[in-house]
Amino acid sequence: MIQLQRIDDRISDSAARPFATPGVRSYHEYLELAKIPPTEGVASKVLDVLHRRVGQDPLAIDYIAEDLDLSKRTLQRRLQQQGENFAQLRDSLRFHYAIKFLIDQHMSVDAVSKALDFSDRTSFTNAFKRWTGLSPSVFRKLFRDYA
Repeated sequence: MIQLQRIDDRISDSAARPFATPGVRSYHEYLELAKIPPTEGVASKVLDVLHRRVGQDPLAIDYIAEDLDLSKRTLQRRLQQQGENFAQLRDSLRFHYAIKFLIDQHMSVDAVSKALDFSDRTSFTNAFKRWTGLSPSVFRKLFRDYA
């Protein structure tokens, strides 16, 4: 979430708001927020593995560490040395794909939840609300014509 806050700072508060509801941004602003931040080193390798696993395999740190031939603790330590954290990297990737899956691919909320390896639909909905301030269903209704 810290990554998302840093990206959020790039979007001007004075930008025109196309919706009367306070806090609702334009689709393009959400796309900007959902961009995966540039990374280097181990963080970049983690994101590569996460990209390959989306929709196919679990996104838990144990599996990512195994794919990188590292222990979970070594992976955490190396990310920390780079000023990164696994949960934030996974969160930014999930946000990116959530918008892509909901709008571009017209996937159901349940299907997106499963593809992004959330434990259940409620967990996904809560995360999506944290990222956007909107539920996935409301987000899709507002932006379904952008695909």
